[in-house]
Amino acid sequence: MKRREFFKKAGVTVAGAAGAATLASPALSQGRQQWVGVSAFGKAGLLGAALENFGKTVNTLTEGSLEIKMYHSGELVGGLEALDAVQSGTAQMGFGAPYYWGGKSDAISFVAALPYGLNAQEQNAWFYYGGGIELADETSYNPLGLKFLPMGNTGNQMGGWFAKDINTVADLDGLKFRMPGLGGEVLKTFGVNVVLLPGSDVLPALTSGAIDGTEWIGPAADLGAGFFKVVKNYYYPGWHEPATVLDSFFDKGAWDGLTDTQRSAIEQAAMATNLGILSRFQAVNNASLKKLVDEHGVQLKPYSDELLQAIGERTPEVTAELAKKSPEATKLYNSIVEWREGMVQWSGISEGKFMNARTSANFKTV
Repeated sequence: MKRREFFKKAGVTVAGAAGAATLASPALSQGRQQWVGVSAFGKAGLLGAALENFGKTVNTLTEGSLEIKMYHSGELVGGLEALDAVQSGTAQMGFGAPYYWGGKSDAISFVAALPYGLNAQEQNAWFYYGGGIELADETSYNPLGLKFLPMGNTGNQMGGWFAKDINTVADLDGLKFRMPGLGGEVLKTFGVNVVLLPGSDVLPALTSGAIDGTEWIGPAADLGAGFFKVVKNYYYPGWHEPATVLDSFFDKGAWDGLTDTQRSAIEQAAMATNLGILSRFQAVNNASLKKLVDEHGVQLKPYSDELLQAIGERTPEVTAELAKKSPEATKLYNSIVEWREGMVQWSGISEGKFMNARTSANFKTV
């Protein structure tokens, strides 16, 4: 879409559009700014609602001095074009998942999730208290002309949907499977034909047989996506994404042009959205899983020990090689691996044993 046509449809004057080309953000009267935000996700469901709420929160916290008009996937640009839209100046903000932009940066996929890596609690600790946000900016987003903030987390995901049983390493060879990110890179080494598709294309691809399976998120999101209509084998755990970061990213020039108050408002709104999305998934996943199994005949299946062991042994080799592609990727990877080492020790003490032990307490409502 041409910039002049876009700004007319967005309700910004052509003069304002010309200013945007210079200032990297459309300026409105009396010091107010109106930004455009684009998303990799559709309007329906949890993520669409979370993005809308983020925009309202920013508007409230800035007392109307910064308004972000949100466009969901397909409304202005395609889902996988969100980052391009921000880089080109069509939008000032994007919302997606870091591994969607792996073709732009050798480092950026490590921001999303490390297979067999950090859970959501540990990831947030790294971002907010381990220098993770600053390191993600330095290695992945600033070189692309962007500013990064974490703005959502799926928590531990499910392993995926399969048209057939997956029990051994041999079952992976030749499989056509939709999986973005580092997990997909690991599966390639087992002979999997890894496919990257936006969410809207996954169900049609399953239906036509273009793919043999897909990972998505977890029961709540997967129920809404309707994968159960086509395939019934639902595997766990999500070794590939023990927790997955959703990213908000901003045109760096537009970000730098904000006041301290406006930047603080965005940071606080992004942090609240990060917690809100994670908590919402946690709240609804079990009920959604029960519905999938009880009402839709989904077969819940654990990955075999053979598969988890083989993939677990291969993962450090594959990810280390990927991290060697650039100094930025190496720096980011090493920080995550070092943080993981401490988390494995502490979480093993604080959470691991307890998760097994609490099954012995058989509580009843009174």
